[in-house]
Amino acid sequence: MKNFLSALIIFFALNFSLASAEVVTVDGTGRYLVNRNLKEPIDYAYEQAYTEALRNATEHAGLALRSYSRTKDFELDEDIIETAAGAIIEIIGKPKFTNGETNDDHVEIVCKINVQIDTDKAEKLFGKKEWLAEREAKDKKIRELQEEIQRLKAKSENSNDTQLAKIQTEFDIKQNQFLIAKYERDLDIYDFDKKINLQDMMVTAEKLAAIDVGNASAFRATVYVYRHEDKIQNVVDYCKEILNANTSVDLSIEACAQLGDIYYNEIFDTPTAKKFVDRGIALVKKKYSKAQIEKLVNGTNVEIKDCYITGRSNTVRELYILKSDIENVNPKFDSISIVKDWLLIEDRIHNIKYRTDW
Repeated sequence: MKNFLSALIIFFALNFSLASAEVVTVDGTGRYLVNRNLKEPIDYAYEQAYTEALRNATEHAGLALRSYSRTKDFELDEDIIETAAGAIIEIIGKPKFTNGETNDDHVEIVCKINVQIDTDKAEKLFGKKEWLAEREAKDKKIRELQEEIQRLKAKSENSNDTQLAKIQTEFDIKQNQFLIAKYERDLDIYDFDKKINLQDMMVTAEKLAAIDVGNASAFRATVYVYRHEDKIQNVVDYCKEILNANTSVDLSIEACAQLGDIYYNEIFDTPTAKKFVDRGIALVKKKYSKAQIEKLVNGTNVEIKDCYITGRSNTVRELYILKSDIENVNPKFDSISIVKDWLLIEDRIHNIKYRTDW
């Protein structure tokens, strides 16, 4: 009887979810003129046309979300809705590329895409204003870089060979900056959505790493995919490559944290885990002051409520938690439990303080 009731509850929950969700399908078209004088790579032209198609689809998705938010009585400004639309659209099938108008100076690349938006996802996203604000800032940076690229293309039209060489150099720099910003933004969306195509995520991470060696977003995405697929040895090899490559301090700290966690919690090799954790903490001490470390470790407002961990953590904090576990030193904390009429009303562990003077 109990199993039947559980199944019945799940059945009704699924049907309610499907009934309440609204999926809207929209199209997007993007165009990009390849300037033959600037020797623009065709792959880059495809990226630009695709980005424009995505922007065009986002505008249509934004119109649908504006109507939805009014129906649901969400008081949101236009930027929040537009950013939310861009974050939750899901591309159906593959983008279709064709050539448009072509002449001696230009080749037009046309991209068409078909996307869906799920209003259930939108409703959840509307409450994450901090994430949306960060996303809008990244979208703004991408738009500014696109404008710079268009300005340089226009400037090249009537330039002599000497001027064109300088413009080409500046164009290449802006092109790389645009691609880095775009790939980082795309990986943010993958990370937020969770219902993702891991292959697409890995491809994006590889593209990002190829033009920005040691990029933190590419590193995290690669580790995420490997760990999600239970490819632990791949994570170990990848993190050791990062450490051997003498990349940035931040990335080395993250690699040490990953290796410490894997050796301690997955491989159960405590001595090796300790080695990487100590190495990571040594790097943390070189970069941050004692006050900064204390704030990163114990100032993050992480608490345990009703058996669930809430609040935002960070790599430095996770390193010091690992160190405490390895050394078998428990954190100090305050707790509160409220029982009323024999029912547990609230159960919370807060003000958690880990040792930071290792």
